[in-house]
Amino acid sequence: MAICKILFFLLALCVWCGKCEVFYKRVGDEVSMKCGVDSNSDIDWKFNGESIFSITGKSGTRRKGSSHIAFKASASGDTLKVPRLETRDSGNYFCRQSGKHYTVRVVSAFVKPGPVLLQSSNAELHCDITGDPNTEVQWLRPPNGEEYKEKKQVIQLKSVTSKEAGQWTCLVKKDLKLIVALTVVGLQTTAVNASKGDNIELPCSLPQSVSQRVVGGRWKADHLPKVSFPNLTNTAGEGLHWHGNDLSKVNFTTGQLSTNFDVTLKKVQSSDDGTFVCTVEFDGGVSLSVETTLRVVDKPSGVKGSNNRKGKPPAVMESLTKEVYGLKLWIWIAVGASSVALIVLIVVIGVVQRRNKRMKKRVRTLRSMRQPLTDKDYCQCDRAEKEVEFGEQARPLPVPRQHRNPRTRTAGPNHTN
Repeated sequence: MAICKILFFLLALCVWCGKCEVFYKRVGDEVSMKCGVDSNSDIDWKFNGESIFSITGKSGTRRKGSSHIAFKASASGDTLKVPRLETRDSGNYFCRQSGKHYTVRVVSAFVKPGPVLLQSSNAELHCDITGDPNTEVQWLRPPNGEEYKEKKQVIQLKSVTSKEAGQWTCLVKKDLKLIVALTVVGLQTTAVNASKGDNIELPCSLPQSVSQRVVGGRWKADHLPKVSFPNLTNTAGEGLHWHGNDLSKVNFTTGQLSTNFDVTLKKVQSSDDGTFVCTVEFDGGVSLSVETTLRVVDKPSGVKGSNNRKGKPPAVMESLTKEVYGLKLWIWIAVGASSVALIVLIVVIGVVQRRNKRMKKRVRTLRSMRQPLTDKDYCQCDRAEKEVEFGEQARPLPVPRQHRNPRTRTAGPNHTN
């Protein structure tokens, strides 16, 4: 308490002396503050009396202090920069060398219990200025930005309706603007027409998840006192689900529920014709009810009626549209099927590549096993033997001397013409 008084006194003093500047920033913004001294001078920055860091001007040596600001703040010359502001960063910043004081106020805007509200529930709009709860702000309400009568940082909205839905704007000192989106939803249903003997869906749902937790609920039909309807139950182990034992007339989903509270009425008859009421209870004592009307007509002769009329999609479609960890079930199924297909494709590619490598290796092995050609593998030419044979065959036999051509003989000494 004493520290708060000291800080308030320092703030009042610095404002009075004209050396204090006030910054209003939203969460996540950055703020820059100048010390106002030569960049070569020593600089000491403090936050709410705790040291951020000390800088030695000549050497540039920096020593971190004990404040949490030291882990994300930076200095450039005589300028201190604090990024990613949080609500705990609100307070007084002081440069010892120049005596300059800066006050930073981090502003956050939000809705309690959440941005999605039920019709007729209560809500709080917050535009919190950390460390300064008394400063007035200006609220602008949807849809046309009209000024709201109250100028408090926290305003109360009672029994909200669709008129309160939209963007609410918080103006701080006419310089800083923060926007809060507010959504108001209610239970939805439609009238149902069916033929005798059909199974029909009695529709009851929320358009989206809401900030309030569902704690219970039920279906009711005053004209069917003997029909047993299930009750909505929310337990730690099973979550939100239908609880009921008698399935002779009414069927329901046994899995975990989120925003769909339909039930199935089996083999409807003319006596089932009437009004059905769906009630859903939420935290804080808020409950919503919606009525739907069932009209049963005779089935046309010679025409086979559908065994499941609506109203709403059949049970299979309801299961596929059920939310699981924030996404529809059919999306999870599609992602799973795609993942399996991708894995199979990768395996096939791996097998084909391995087979190709094995084939290439086999080809290389076969090539390496071939014997190199030697001179004995070349064509053996027997030309010499043939020449010898040809020469022997071509040589003529010696001709007897008496058979020789006399014209070619040489005349002897006894030769006469």
